[in-house]
Amino acid sequence: MWRVVSVILCAFTIESCVYKNFECAPFTVVEKRANYMILSFPALTWATTTGIDPLPLIAEYKAFQKLLRYVRGKNDRRQEINMTLPFRIKTTPGKGEVILEMSWMIPKTLADNPPIPRDKNITLHKEGPRMYAMKYIRRVRRRSALDEEAEVLRSSALDDDTIDKTEFYIASYDGPYALTDIEIWMKKTAA
Repeated sequence: MWRVVSVILCAFTIESCVYKNFECAPFTVVEKRANYMILSFPALTWATTTGIDPLPLIAEYKAFQKLLRYVRGKNDRRQEINMTLPFRIKTTPGKGEVILEMSWMIPKTLADNPPIPRDKNITLHKEGPRMYAMKYIRRVRRRSALDEEAEVLRSSALDDDTIDKTEFYIASYDGPYALTDIEIWMKKTAA
């Protein structure tokens, strides 16, 4: 609830963010527009892997299980890592299958020197500061509705050429399979 309230009510930098007792990505609300907001995030370190399957939920499950093993200690330090939010998911349609990229934010305390995954299918990367156009969705009835919500964001941002409308991320605050408290993110370059 804190994350949602922060986005809706604040127009300043969130130095730290906690949602349901989990660390989440700090952000700044840069601008509020009619159907979406522009958010700015500082540099963040992500663990990323892929899931490939004809069924999107199975692809998500495969990717999540890889990241979960990493968090539970399948890394060079055998260190358990505190979970963070959101899970960030980018989906690319493939020939007869879904290719899904799932990322999980490394906690701030480990961001500069994270444990190295033992699974070679997980990569660690530090992203510089980023901006996103964000549409918040409280609840959807089915996963396919997220594509429709992304289309709403795409249409709402037609007049802004600095927003990349060719791809989008699903940012989930209630776990990768949840249909509540979801954000659609589209990358924005500086104006």
